[in-house]
Amino acid sequence: MSSDPPDRSSPEAVVERVTDAVFALDEDWRFTYCNDRAESTFGRDRAQLRGNVIWEEFPALTDSPFQWEHERAMESQEPVTFEARYPPQDSWFETRVYPSESGLSVYARDITDPDDHHRELEERERALRRANEVMAAPDQPLPQQIRSLLDIVRTTVGTEFATLSRVDESAGEYVFEHVATPEAVDLESGDTTPLETLPNCSRVVETAETLVLRDVKAEAPELADPEWGIACYLGTPVIVHGDIYGTFCFYGMEARTEAFSDWDVSFVRLLSNWVSNELEHRVYRQELRESNERLEQFAHAASHDLQEPLRMVSSYLQLLENRYADDLTEDGREFLEFAVDGADRMRSMIDGLLAYSRVDTRGAPLEPVELETVLDDVLRDFQLKIEETGAEIATESLPRVEGDADQLRQVFQNLVDNAIEYSGEEPPRVRVSAERAGDKWAVSVRDEGVGIDSEDADRVFDMFQSCHTQEEGAGTGIGLALCDRIVTRHDGDIWVASDRSDGTTVRFTLPVVDESGD
Repeated sequence: MSSDPPDRSSPEAVVERVTDAVFALDEDWRFTYCNDRAESTFGRDRAQLRGNVIWEEFPALTDSPFQWEHERAMESQEPVTFEARYPPQDSWFETRVYPSESGLSVYARDITDPDDHHRELEERERALRRANEVMAAPDQPLPQQIRSLLDIVRTTVGTEFATLSRVDESAGEYVFEHVATPEAVDLESGDTTPLETLPNCSRVVETAETLVLRDVKAEAPELADPEWGIACYLGTPVIVHGDIYGTFCFYGMEARTEAFSDWDVSFVRLLSNWVSNELEHRVYRQELRESNERLEQFAHAASHDLQEPLRMVSSYLQLLENRYADDLTEDGREFLEFAVDGADRMRSMIDGLLAYSRVDTRGAPLEPVELETVLDDVLRDFQLKIEETGAEIATESLPRVEGDADQLRQVFQNLVDNAIEYSGEEPPRVRVSAERAGDKWAVSVRDEGVGIDSEDADRVFDMFQSCHTQEEGAGTGIGLALCDRIVTRHDGDIWVASDRSDGTTVRFTLPVVDESGD
């Protein structure tokens, strides 16, 4: 040693006698102090370390949890506790870092027990793997996934009880939506209890923070409850759309001899975040389903209310044309053509609105679809129009995708029809191709027609928006909106690349077929 030991009554002497390795760093990561255990752990004399940068003296610690967590503590000015392996000794340390404006004080405790620690790591890895398998099983109903996660965590952190409870403020109750308990316990999903009977959960709801109690009576006697008798507790809030939905909690009727570890707390928070996200998605899907149903009801009612007067208008226009066309002046016949065209456009808009409203409610399940077959059917339907316009349709090899064949047919019908319709003065030239883009196929329909102004590229997918003039053959403004809705249902994107001098390319993505299940 290069310096005399301090007086045994001084603070330094107390630090010297603790079993932890204790050292201090300044704001530039230079050693300012080491106790005896730190000297032993680092294998260096404290005089050699003082004034030197820790990352330069021990490069094995760089780009590791040691450096990351120390930097996090310094940046946040909040204490940090973590467990990590110390490479030079192949040992595991629990490290507590306490920041200040002038640097860090660090306490590191060797927690290596070859058998126990290895077994603990294996158990944690197994728990994470099991939880991941549950969360990655999309075919499992959400209630079953949540119950499985409750069981996994309950077993891993060592508590008897695990619940996902929803706060029902209007009734002043907690609703136990999902439970995992010993068989002899009379607690089932759907049971309720007054809010005041679970002060631990109430604290989590009020603070929106995780609550960790090894011994409720000793650490927070005000949260002790006479009815349930909860003695240890680990709970975290479940938040849906920014509001407290309830609690994801684990508890027992006896105080724990050891505190919940930082890993236990992180594990519970991780799964609680997943549950929160899934519940948000469930609420969103329900809202979307109800919105789609209302949209279809509106579209059906609107079409029913409009079809009858429209049929009457069309009938009388046809009668006028049949009986009096020869008696009309040239202007009169032109006006009659405008009226007939307007009635036809109104009928097309009603049909388009109905199709748009039914994309989500009337669509077939997504399954493997050969796009080449779909496009061939569409081109057969357009054969007469292709011959009349002299259109050339070039198609490259198209892939097999996950989709609804009828809806994808509608997409190609609209895009090919647009490409032919807005070809300008020249015969239409259309090319359909596809290329792989990760887990999606990107399909392109390109024409050499009049194009679309770049500033209109986004709004062309809005309902009743047409970016073409009447002279160019403006449509109903529903076709591309319908394409957008169908592609969105297929978890894809659709966009336009266009300018007035180079035609238009519409691209959309569709999911690749999962061949693993074939």
